[in-house]
Amino acid sequence: MDQEKRFLGVLTSSPFRIAIVYSILFSIGAVGLLGAVNFAVSRVIDGSTDNLIEAEVQGLREQVLVLSRADFIELVEQRSQDQDVRGAVYLMVDPQLKPVAGNVPAWPTAAEDQGKWVQFKISVPYGDATREHEVRARRFPLPGGFRMLVGHDVQERQDVKTVMMRGLIAAVAATLLLGLGGGIWLGRRILAQAGAISAVATRIMQGDLSQRLPVRDAEDEINKLALEINRMLEKIEQLTLGMRTVLDSAAHDLRTPLNRLQATAEAAMSQLAAGSQERRVVESVSTEVDRMRSTLDALLRIALAETGTVARERVDLSALVESMVELYEPVSEERGLRLQSTVATGAQIQGSRQLLAQLLANLLDNAVKFTPAGGCIQVVLHTANGIVELMVADNGPGIAADKREIVLGRRVRLDEARNFPGSGLGLSLVAAVAKLHGARLILDDAGPGLRVTLRFGP
Repeated sequence: MDQEKRFLGVLTSSPFRIAIVYSILFSIGAVGLLGAVNFAVSRVIDGSTDNLIEAEVQGLREQVLVLSRADFIELVEQRSQDQDVRGAVYLMVDPQLKPVAGNVPAWPTAAEDQGKWVQFKISVPYGDATREHEVRARRFPLPGGFRMLVGHDVQERQDVKTVMMRGLIAAVAATLLLGLGGGIWLGRRILAQAGAISAVATRIMQGDLSQRLPVRDAEDEINKLALEINRMLEKIEQLTLGMRTVLDSAAHDLRTPLNRLQATAEAAMSQLAAGSQERRVVESVSTEVDRMRSTLDALLRIALAETGTVARERVDLSALVESMVELYEPVSEERGLRLQSTVATGAQIQGSRQLLAQLLANLLDNAVKFTPAGGCIQVVLHTANGIVELMVADNGPGIAADKREIVLGRRVRLDEARNFPGSGLGLSLVAAVAKLHGARLILDDAGPGLRVTLRFGP
């Protein structure tokens, strides 16, 4: 099956199509050239044959005027049997078309239906057998109702034309076969290089920036392009690693004072009386610290997803969705919501389990946050034709069609969401994780509410 796919890939490749087009063009040119040569050769041979026959006809017309009939018949017999004149054809007949002299057994029937020039076939001895030869002749009348036919064997000309036609067909067939073979060879070579590049590119997209395109020991355009791309990949790897270092350093430098501030706030609250003004201030500080830490974590996850350098593994998406639904069921019940799920088994994708779990958490958080009491949240996962589709829908206010692209940006909060807690990074993280996994993210109207769909697959 793989061999068949590779062969079909070669046949549909650009090098193969180009080779076939040039082979056809070359064949057309070869046909035209050989046709012109055939026409020119035919004219030369026909012209020389006709001139030879006309000269002989003129000579016999002059002789018939000065010779008696018996002497003229003897002259025709002599010329018919002359071994030095190869291929000459003579026939003299009486008014009843009976042969009188010559080397043709009978007056050709085709002669009566044609003009002065006639072309017919005669049987020529060839060893113990005979062969059909093509003859071109000129006929003219003689005194007393007699008729004369003078011609020449043109079989050699026909044989030359036949050989030329066979050579033409062989040349065209050889050209097409060479073009086909060259196209297949070139297509296989290009596809092999393209396949190696595609495999490396896939591993790079999966986060392995250490991969490099294969480079052969040859000075061609593809090799030069591979070298340039490898230099670009080295630069990208350096920049990405530098950015990750900065992100890690920033996360560490920011988390440490935030954790310290959180610990200080919690210690202070334990020292203050419940309900006092001072305790309320410290509780507000603690809440803001939590919000800052959540925002920082969200920004770091988005940056990590956008760099594409996360490790990937085979993720059982069915099990992950079921566990996340189970995790959010108590929260939904506490808010007076119904959380319904339909999860197909065996749905697996290649990706980051941690980021996919965060994506689900963000979608379910938003659904729980914006769905009013008594509402319903639906989670559906199904597979079809190699495509895995995940859908989360709620009964909340939804998002207007003209604002669905806007909300995928960072720190974007619509007016309807300002009364709810959050950093405005939830859908931004969902979009980054979806892009990292090659999934298509669709925001749609749930009538009422928002329906978020992710399609993983080709």
